[in-house]
Amino acid sequence: MNNMNYILLAALIFLGLGSCKKDKDPFVEKLLMGTDYMEVGSKSNTYNFEVLSNQTILVESDVDWIQLDTVAYGKGKQRVGFTVVTNADDERTGVILVRINDTNVKQVLVVQESGKVPVFYVAVDGTGDGKSWNSPTDLNTALEQTTTGSTIYLAEGVYTPSKTIRNGDTNEESDMTFEISKNISLIGGFAADALPGATPDAARYKTILDGKMTSGKEAFHTVTVTAVLDNESKVYLEGLTIRGGNATDRTTNTTINGTRYSRGQGGGIVIANAIVHLKQVEIIDNKATADKGTAGFAAGMYVFAGAKVTMEDSKVSNNSNNNNNGGGTWVADASLTAYRSQFNNNYARGTAAGIHGYPNATIHLYNSEVLNNSNTSFGAGIYMREKSEAILVNCLIIGNKSTSPNGGGGVMLYAGSKADIISCTITGNEIAGPGGGVFRQSLVNNLSIVNSIISGNTQRSGSTDVDAHADNAAVVPVIKNSAITAAVYGGAGSIVAGVSFSPATMLNSAFLPVGDNNPALSYGLDGTQLKALAQTYNPVLDDVIAADIQAENRSSAIMGAKVK
Repeated sequence: MNNMNYILLAALIFLGLGSCKKDKDPFVEKLLMGTDYMEVGSKSNTYNFEVLSNQTILVESDVDWIQLDTVAYGKGKQRVGFTVVTNADDERTGVILVRINDTNVKQVLVVQESGKVPVFYVAVDGTGDGKSWNSPTDLNTALEQTTTGSTIYLAEGVYTPSKTIRNGDTNEESDMTFEISKNISLIGGFAADALPGATPDAARYKTILDGKMTSGKEAFHTVTVTAVLDNESKVYLEGLTIRGGNATDRTTNTTINGTRYSRGQGGGIVIANAIVHLKQVEIIDNKATADKGTAGFAAGMYVFAGAKVTMEDSKVSNNSNNNNNGGGTWVADASLTAYRSQFNNNYARGTAAGIHGYPNATIHLYNSEVLNNSNTSFGAGIYMREKSEAILVNCLIIGNKSTSPNGGGGVMLYAGSKADIISCTITGNEIAGPGGGVFRQSLVNNLSIVNSIISGNTQRSGSTDVDAHADNAAVVPVIKNSAITAAVYGGAGSIVAGVSFSPATMLNSAFLPVGDNNPALSYGLDGTQLKALAQTYNPVLDDVIAADIQAENRSSAIMGAKVK
């Protein structure tokens, strides 16, 4: 419950007590508002704010571009809804009047951003107007002046935040962040002496957003995305390195547009309720700690509250949480789709070192790596929990380690979750408990394995590479055209008699199936068959399923992530 809900609840109690005394005291009409100021985007969209009254509520607007859902509400706690008309001109303001009588009137000032779409050029020491590379401005100025659809081009260098997050504590330096409050593009990788017409080269011209400030303090989040969800636009980040954040003090938060952003979730980047596309973005060397208050979660990236994130050629790697759960990426009530991305070398002193889906998360990985993550509890590589779903295609899940006796070195499913593993190689993972490759624990968890190799993992004695807790024993996984430990499964889902797989001799150091009489080279699926499999999903899986992790054509029936 956020602060506004507490206030409204207290007010309801107050109003109720007042009504009990109405035989003694005169009736007092009350009107309480959740806000008196709102910023809205330039495109047509719907918004609302909370009102509480013990009388009928009347609403009106002084401008025609604010269209009210209705003009009257009953007494009690209500949400006043309205739609704004697209703005193609300068910034404009309007007022929504809320009244219960002629004297008890309150107002909400609505500020709609300009519909004009400026472009900004930014340098670390920029002091100009930002209209060209000849007069670059600073990043905070550009972020403040953008409108939906704007693009910010960034020259190489290290940028540190100097502006407090909206509604944050100006006395708390760690509340400074690069806040992306609109659906805009930030593109880094330009030379410091870039000229008009220059193109970015992110590998050569490193553009770094660093949460560690000159004072030595670290931002709770180096980057915070607070843009509203808009199906016609998105936040686009390209050619950036995001580092130096420290997610800590998890029980405190900042509320923006009704969403609570915990200071202790997402040291590198936190994303809520927005569509975000990351391309050639590296989220590295961030942490979650107990430096302030309750220890944080998700050192690298935290995605929540209905956000939809796509990653291309990006990394969430080398992030660490020495006190709690979540090392690399955490997705909660949101979705992540990643292509050719890496989630490697993250650490958590708890669960979910690499990727955590919890709760109600949807995570799709294509042609990606989850390597060498380590933790002390459940799910070192990928941990899906509480009605979460993963689809893994052409992925290498290797070298993940956990000291936990509870299981799940490579992939773990918990409490009604699901995973479809297609053309993946899961080997070399180590767990003190059961299921070094894949483990299912607690309640019913559904598992499908197709055209994959899950073998050569280390787990406790008596367990296997793919294992399940007793309460999952009745739920038989679907396994086809795959090598599981030594067993080889055919297209009908049954073990092929007289055929066995040995990871020590049938997988080389690059995790490619090799050798004579290797069933992984003949019992798998080719590209045509895999494309047909993709059509059975809703929505249909990406066409990259027909090639391997390196985009090599699957002309032969080879299992695993690599064919060459």
